[in-house]
Amino acid sequence: MKSTILMLLALVSLSSNALPERIVLLRHAEKMIGPDPELTDQGHSRAQRLATLLTPYKPTALFSTNYNRTKQTLAPLSKATSVPVEMYDPRNLARFAQQLRSYTGTLVVAGHSNTTPELVKHLSGQAVSISEKEFHKVFIVSWLNDGKASVQELNSN
Repeated sequence: MKSTILMLLALVSLSSNALPERIVLLRHAEKMIGPDPELTDQGHSRAQRLATLLTPYKPTALFSTNYNRTKQTLAPLSKATSVPVEMYDPRNLARFAQQLRSYTGTLVVAGHSNTTPELVKHLSGQAVSISEKEFHKVFIVSWLNDGKASVQELNSN
């Protein structure tokens, strides 16, 4: 009986400390001009490359802001993996970062040049940057055994 209780306590402790395997964060692909622009042809090509790059990670959840450009960036990955895209509000990234920590597996988040670096910082404590003209940067946040975050930068060109 005592060993069963200890085992249950250990399992509860493990599950409460569980973090996603990794969170992939990226800016939307190249966009047209306008208030809620769609992707350019170059942007659609990048979205396809991102799907090819990220499908092997077997994403368990996809997140996008509610803008055409971010939704279109994740559409090919959603189609390739049969994982639906969920919307998030970029106005409260601290709360969204906490929500992301409750998931397991690999998560992919499409954002913007001003929100993606901020979200990386909330998740990892590390500063990254994306200029208004950069669309190729992909950041992968993962956690080491000691719970410390690691950030890896990939290039989607």
